[in-house]
Amino acid sequence: MKRRAFVRMAALSPLLLAGGCPLTLEQGLWAECRTGMDAVARGLVAESWRGLRAERVWDMHAHIFGNGRSGGGIHVEPEFDRPTTVKGRVKLAFYRNGGCVGEDEARFDEQMFVRLSALVAELPPGARVMLLAFDFTHDANGKRRADRSAFAVPNDYARRMAARDPQRFEWIASVHPYREDAVAELERVKAGGARAIKWLPPAMGIDLTSPRCVPYYQALKRLDLPLITHAGEEQAVAGVEDHEAGNPLRLRHPLDEGVRVVAAHCATLGEGADFDRDKNPDKAPRVPNFELFARLMDERRYEGLLFGDLSAVTQVNRAGTLPALLTRMPAWAPRLLNGTDYPLPGILPLFSPRRLVSEGLLDERALPAVRALRETNALLFDFVLKRNLRFGGERIPASVFETRDFFENQNRGQARARPRSGPGPAPISGGRVVANG
Repeated sequence: MKRRAFVRMAALSPLLLAGGCPLTLEQGLWAECRTGMDAVARGLVAESWRGLRAERVWDMHAHIFGNGRSGGGIHVEPEFDRPTTVKGRVKLAFYRNGGCVGEDEARFDEQMFVRLSALVAELPPGARVMLLAFDFTHDANGKRRADRSAFAVPNDYARRMAARDPQRFEWIASVHPYREDAVAELERVKAGGARAIKWLPPAMGIDLTSPRCVPYYQALKRLDLPLITHAGEEQAVAGVEDHEAGNPLRLRHPLDEGVRVVAAHCATLGEGADFDRDKNPDKAPRVPNFELFARLMDERRYEGLLFGDLSAVTQVNRAGTLPALLTRMPAWAPRLLNGTDYPLPGILPLFSPRRLVSEGLLDERALPAVRALRETNALLFDFVLKRNLRFGGERIPASVFETRDFFENQNRGQARARPRSGPGPAPISGGRVVANG
C-alpha cells in the first residue's frame, strides 16, 4: 500500500504501534528521510561532540532487519512481511519509515543497511555502530520455532554486514541458550569477531532461571562475552506467554555465574513481581521494573558485572524514568552504556522533545536543532538529545557514550571506576549554540 493509505489507517488509532505504546503527533507521523543538516542542527551536533573521543564511541544497540528477499537468511513472520490487519500494516509502515527503506520489496534488506551506512558516515571518523543479530525462538525441547519467531537475523548476516565497512561497524551475535549447539555457537561467533551476545527473552522464549542456562553462562564467562538482554516489559516484538521473562531480578542467575550482563533500556518499562519478597508470582507484589533494576545495581556484589544501556530511554513511554535515571548518574555512570535502538529513533511518534522541555529535561532553545535531526539522521538525533538532557544539575557524562572499552577490555567496571565527563555540550544562548570559553 502507498503511504497515503497508511496515514489514513494510522489515524484510526494512535495506539496501534507496539501493542499499545503511547504515541505523539508532535512532529507528525512520517519522517521525510531527508539527508544533510541545516546550520542550526550542525552547530548543536558539533557542540554535542565536545569532550568525546569519537574513536571510543560505539553505538551498542542497533537493529538490522528486512524481509529476507535478499537470500541472506533474514526471517520474518508472515504477519510482519505481508500483514493482514490494520494494526500490522501500520506497524510495518512505521518500521519501514524509521529505517527509510523505501517501498521496493526486493531491496528491503539492502536498503536498510544502505540507509544506516549513510547515517553512520555523518558521524565523526572513528565512531562505530554495533549491529545486532537476533536468534529464533526455541521451545523447551531446544527445537527452533520459526512459527513463533516474529523475526530473526542470522549471526553470519550481521557479521557480513559489519565486514562491509569494518571502520564503521562492529557486530553482536545472538544465540538461544536452549539450542543443542549453543556453547559451540558461542565459541564460533566469538572466533568470528562478535563483541557480545543479544537476547530478548520475552520474544525468544528464554527463562533466565532455567538450569539448562548454567553451562551457557559458564561459557559466556569463559569466553568473556557480555550478555545484552532486554529487561522490563516488551512492547515492540510479540513473544511468549511468560510475562516475567523480562523481570530484572532474573538477571541474578547469569550474574551469580560471573557473567557481565547489560540490562537493555535499564528496565525502564512496566512492572515485575518482587520475587525477593515472595517467590510465588501470584502473591509477590508488583514493583516498577526500574526499581528492581536499581536494587540490583545497588548490590555491591554485582559491581563490575551488572550494567545498563540507555537505548530507548527517551521514548514517550519510558521518559518518565529519566529524572530518576539522571539523578543516579554520578553513581551509575561507570556502569551505563549508550545505544540508540535504531531504527526506533527514526519513528517520529515515539519521541516528544517538547515534552522533555516541559518537564525541565531539555532546553527549549535546542528544539529546532533536535527536531531537524529527526528528519535527517536518527542516530544523531538520539545522540544529541541525550547529550543535552539535564536534571537537577546532572547530565549524561562522556564516559557513557565511550562504550568501546567495555567491549574490548575485561573487567571494565574496575578499569573505569570514575566517569570521564569532559566539557560536554556548550550552553545554549539566544537561540544559538555558543562555545565554552
